[in-house]
Amino acid sequence: MNTLPIFVKLENKPVLVVGGGTVALRKIQTLCKTGAKITVVSHDICQEVQALAVQHSIELILGDYDSSLLMDKWLVIAATDDNALNRQVQANALAQKIFVNVVDDPEYCHFITPAIIDRSPIVVAISSGGEAPVLARLWKEKFESLMPQWTGKLAALAGSYRHKVKGTITDFTSRRHFWERFFRGDIAAKAGQQDWDGVKQLIEQTLSDDNKLAGSVFYVGIGNNNPENLTLKALQAMQLADLIVHDQKVSQEIIELTRKDSDKVIPAQEAVITTIQGALDRGEIVVRLVHGCPAKNPTSQLELNQAEYSAKIVHGIDPTV
Repeated sequence: MNTLPIFVKLENKPVLVVGGGTVALRKIQTLCKTGAKITVVSHDICQEVQALAVQHSIELILGDYDSSLLMDKWLVIAATDDNALNRQVQANALAQKIFVNVVDDPEYCHFITPAIIDRSPIVVAISSGGEAPVLARLWKEKFESLMPQWTGKLAALAGSYRHKVKGTITDFTSRRHFWERFFRGDIAAKAGQQDWDGVKQLIEQTLSDDNKLAGSVFYVGIGNNNPENLTLKALQAMQLADLIVHDQKVSQEIIELTRKDSDKVIPAQEAVITTIQGALDRGEIVVRLVHGCPAKNPTSQLELNQAEYSAKIVHGIDPTV
């Protein structure tokens, strides 16, 4: 990873765009969504940019670029068809320690504008580091088809309940489990049906339930230890876990696909059951990573026969097939 993915708040922050043609237009359209204070400088400013200027109070300067325009700017975008001018802007910005993007010239970029899926407040950004922007856009198309339009509305509704949820469910783990149910269970299903009254009723009903959320355990098959062979259900379970129980043979690539802030432990075989039971008693979600398929793995079958807990089995791809 040669660039750091970050999301920058630009509302009311001054940004300079050098260029007023169709290339600059795409960048300006994106910047308008952020609420930035945009200044555009160019000898020729297309009608579309002029229209945006009226709608979003963009300052238009019809004339030459001058380095004095960089004063107090947070970001700069060079989007002209003059390479020498673009690189002059880059050099001036670098001298003043201002991040600059030179369109279609990644070698001279301090930041890259990615392909964006906008379901505000959910935003997904996909970048190839400037190496293959068309490929990034192709993946954007794939991911966009998987993300329903109502995603943003559900996220905004969740935001409106954050303080109430925090005041009602004081335990951190139980609160995280609530949000997992919020986005994966009946509430999300109601959102998919555009039944927003039903969504709010379910939220209130869930918050009024005094029953403590019970812990649960998943025995997840990891197949032949190759992350490319994990099933979707396996990946989903691994992202739910408070505790990951595994052995030393599980690849680091598999471990990196688990929830980042989950605890990872490698207990002795004789301590696996008590380790899992202790986590369940605390109301945690446990994932036990199993080589091959849990239904065919002798060790996992022995554990399940001896343990007092019952587990949800997430089948993996059998490495013997």
